[in-house]
Amino acid sequence: MKVSRYNMFWTLEDGTKLAFNSMTCALAEVNEDFLSMLDRAPELDYEGLAGEEKDLVDQMLLGNYILKDSFDELKVIKYRHFAGKFNSDSLGLTIAPTLSCNFGCPYCYENPKNGMMSREVQDALVELVSDAAKQRKEISITWYGGEPLLAKGIIADMSERMIRVCEENGASYGAFIVTNGYLLDDETIAQFKELRINGAQITLDGPARIHNTRRMLKTSDKGTFDAILANTRKLKENGIQNISIRINVDKTNVDYIEELLDILIDNDLKDVGIGLGHVNAYTDACTSVADACMNTEEYARKNVKYQDILHRKGFSAGGYPYYPGIKANYCCADSTSSFVVDPEGFMYKCWNDVGSVEKAVGQVLRRNEAPDEDMYMRNVDYIFWSPFDYAECVECSLLPVCMGGCPYNGARNGSKPECEKWKYNLEDVLKLTYLQKKDSPEPVCVGDACGCE
Repeated sequence: MKVSRYNMFWTLEDGTKLAFNSMTCALAEVNEDFLSMLDRAPELDYEGLAGEEKDLVDQMLLGNYILKDSFDELKVIKYRHFAGKFNSDSLGLTIAPTLSCNFGCPYCYENPKNGMMSREVQDALVELVSDAAKQRKEISITWYGGEPLLAKGIIADMSERMIRVCEENGASYGAFIVTNGYLLDDETIAQFKELRINGAQITLDGPARIHNTRRMLKTSDKGTFDAILANTRKLKENGIQNISIRINVDKTNVDYIEELLDILIDNDLKDVGIGLGHVNAYTDACTSVADACMNTEEYARKNVKYQDILHRKGFSAGGYPYYPGIKANYCCADSTSSFVVDPEGFMYKCWNDVGSVEKAVGQVLRRNEAPDEDMYMRNVDYIFWSPFDYAECVECSLLPVCMGGCPYNGARNGSKPECEKWKYNLEDVLKLTYLQKKDSPEPVCVGDACGCE
């Protein structure tokens, strides 16, 4: 037997020892018997074990802390990676029916364009979904923009048609919307249920006096905070269960997050998900805010601080602090089954590319034609982004939870991987998780397999 290369260990101030395995994301409080067994692993005769020793080894095998000699961890991670990239069970489409927006946020990375998706493009997308529903088990739609609720009619019509073709072909259908929340009303929310839009992400960037300087209307000085907060409450009151509030954080607003959380508590919104979005100067459109952006290490430190605060304040939907999860492929950008589609029918691999036609990887109006060579190669480049091309990733103990980081950032950095936040805050997150579990009635084991004694 052998010891996993993805084991990590920490000792708390009180002497408690923690073991984490990044391949299974198992976390356990361990004792000297556990540590001794690790030392003995190369000489262990598994078949000759019995009693408590065998039970301990079985738990350690479950958590991947020790392995059979024949088990090749790197090959298994590669298999998971490519299985994720080329999974064909589902189709995920992020659809922007318009790139127009009623807001003028200074950090927006998009290049807003006026106009709505034409009927021709809508028909082509419904046809694409119809073809996919005949071969795949699941169709997942995310409505995006611009501000998608400027195109309510298009969303309603396309949703009804896509639901129908999925039902006709036995494929499941689900949808989500990313909206600034300003245009939500009772009628729209009621329609969400009919259109199977079962969740929404809404952005609040701090208490009103902070938010209103960052999330403002294009045509008025009127603040948007109060309306968005009221509309978020309407979503909850009307039975939309999957509500996420995104807080885009940079140096100018990060110290006001706790004040916003208290406002959410006062408005009975403690059961919504909270996500801290890392503001980055992704494109030329947002270089004006570059000086206010935190680097990944700064963001990671602030992130773990507020995850602790979220837990202590009783926010329940996010499982705070955020716990690392096993990654296969990284995101929709390096998956063959996910695309972002703009109003003109151009298809992209990354949300950051939307509207920049020179970065498109396809066109729904021409999907039955011979592929455009440049578009085809851009698609190939995203799909074959892989951490296994970089020695620093292959040798890293965080590989299974990072997988080389964001492919978009990697491409921007000259094909150099950009490490995830876990590089900077994993130890703090795991210690927080342990202490929270210790204070709960649950066993002190988390992850897919605990491996504790």
